[in-house]
Amino acid sequence: MDKQQLTPDSENSGKKDAVKSASIPRDVKLKLQRQLNKQGYSQQTLLEASKHRNRNYSTAVLEYVATTIGRSEEMVKNCDSVSLSNITQWLELMKSSKLSELCEFEAAAAVNSIIQNETKPSPEELSGIDLNEAYKFLENALMGQPQKKLSDGTKAFLSKEIELLIEEANTDESDNVARSMGQRLYNHQSLDYMEQRQKCSLDPLFLDEKLT
Repeated sequence: MDKQQLTPDSENSGKKDAVKSASIPRDVKLKLQRQLNKQGYSQQTLLEASKHRNRNYSTAVLEYVATTIGRSEEMVKNCDSVSLSNITQWLELMKSSKLSELCEFEAAAAVNSIIQNETKPSPEELSGIDLNEAYKFLENALMGQPQKKLSDGTKAFLSKEIELLIEEANTDESDNVARSMGQRLYNHQSLDYMEQRQKCSLDPLFLDEKLT
């Protein structure tokens, strides 16, 4: 029964979702958001979130997510921030260089070592901030892994720190640095990660040396 509900062409869908794919109940969108926040992105997560009141919205949800991703990418391209505009270019460079296959994630390993070995103040001593949670958030980000649910204190702390980083990035000085980085990468036509494997994790844009 569940498999039928998850199949876009099943009788439960009545083929109406394929015709009106943009019509998704608000409850389904909220469920989708909760599932993605909790479990990260995967096809199974999308399909599970598509089940609502014995109806199948999988076709609509998949199109909704695809449309949202495309719109988000377009918004980034139109954003008046040199830093954000360069991100897509850098990600494409890293993908074409097969960075994920060569990376040994040294930075993530260093953060994990802090989690496992360093003595840290308790959350009670830091107004509810759990440093183990905060460091785990960084480790997951460096590994490209889904994030786990955070306590309120840790979430507020990280949100504030990220806001400060965004403010620092949206300055003329940061834009000038981003332009300089982009120009250096443009002038340096190839980055040899095979020759210097440690660059994959610690310096993927080769910023600690002069590019020619």
